[in-house]
Amino acid sequence: MRRRRVASGSAVFAAALLLFSGAAALQFGGCAGAPPRGEKPSAAEAPPAVGVPPAAPRPPAPAAAPPPAPLPQVRTPSASGRPVRVLLGAPRKALSIGGESIRAWNAAGAPVAERSGAVDLSANGEKIRWGRETTLPSPIDVAAPSGLRIDGKQLVGRIRVSARNGRLLAVAVVPLEEYVAAVVSREAPVSFHIESLSALAVAVRTYVLQSMEKPREPTHDVVAGVEDQVYDGRDGIAEVSRKAAESTRGQVLAYGGGLARAVYHSTCGGSTETAKDAWGTDVPYLRSIACDDCRDSPSYRWDYRMDAREGRKVALSLGVRADKGLRIEITGRSSTGRASRMRIASGGVSREISAAAFRREAGYARVKSLMMEIVPVGNGWVFTGRGYGHGVGMCQWGADGMAKRGKTFQEILSRYYPGTVLSRSTP
Repeated sequence: MRRRRVASGSAVFAAALLLFSGAAALQFGGCAGAPPRGEKPSAAEAPPAVGVPPAAPRPPAPAAAPPPAPLPQVRTPSASGRPVRVLLGAPRKALSIGGESIRAWNAAGAPVAERSGAVDLSANGEKIRWGRETTLPSPIDVAAPSGLRIDGKQLVGRIRVSARNGRLLAVAVVPLEEYVAAVVSREAPVSFHIESLSALAVAVRTYVLQSMEKPREPTHDVVAGVEDQVYDGRDGIAEVSRKAAESTRGQVLAYGGGLARAVYHSTCGGSTETAKDAWGTDVPYLRSIACDDCRDSPSYRWDYRMDAREGRKVALSLGVRADKGLRIEITGRSSTGRASRMRIASGGVSREISAAAFRREAGYARVKSLMMEIVPVGNGWVFTGRGYGHGVGMCQWGADGMAKRGKTFQEILSRYYPGTVLSRSTP
């Protein structure tokens, strides 16, 4: 085995010198904790700049808002997907339908007729004449790929036509949400705030679903006019109206485990009417509400002059023949100051009538509300009043005023239907 060679003295000295210089470099080579040359200090290690205060610690990110609580459910058999049946006008002797590739089916679903462009229908007893050459059993369903046009209305879906006592009934069969969007677009100006339109969409949906549960007639659920809700088909449905319907899809007002009676009107004129005063039925959530938000309505104040000829016509329709000396006066008022009873008199004939009946015969667009005064002037009368409509439930112009003050559609509904619960309909 070879012995290890011992290092010389000079080599030992050189090694010791090298060791000493390295230790000195570690001790005196810079500030304590400085990084090796060529590296940037980390944010935690870097000293603050002279004259600049250290940055404040960043606040913690706000916690995410919890998701909204799910709406309570209300059982609504009418929400099972069945479309809405809308009566299009009064029974008539004849009906003209326009569209491309118009087809008709009988009650069993079998095709029975076809026409392109337009077809004229007429009643033949209890049967339907298709054009001049074909007679079909009643009822028939009529549809076209691009929709149908009746009475100037472009309609989506199909039309059910039936003959009864020599007259035709035309009923549009419309998907629920399409119907809601169309009614919102006709019942309120498109300039309304989205929150007020959303409140209206909930009311429209609630009203029609309740009508579908208890239809007044076996042939239809609602009529396409002010008797129920104004429906003019798919023409001119504003995008904001579709948005209001879609954003509230399935939402309804409930009360006592069922659907509420979600009636509404244009303008209350300062206070809504109670259901008991308007219709004789006490509904807890349809009570009088003070409303100062509808002052921007063009019908907040109105007037109408009725001449003697028009007065005699209205009197005759109410059972009073007026040859001369016709008197029209208010004899009773509701708790909100609206006319409730009226008297029509001429000569020795006098009749007490409801103010609502008088307004109906005079015309809703003329006598806009029963919050009115009547003053005889010359050979006629001047009616002055406030508001437009029956005054019960939600005031649409008031709802829009609330929305423009920052209120949500939920707050609007709570104000005009106190005690009801916003819910989700389920079959």
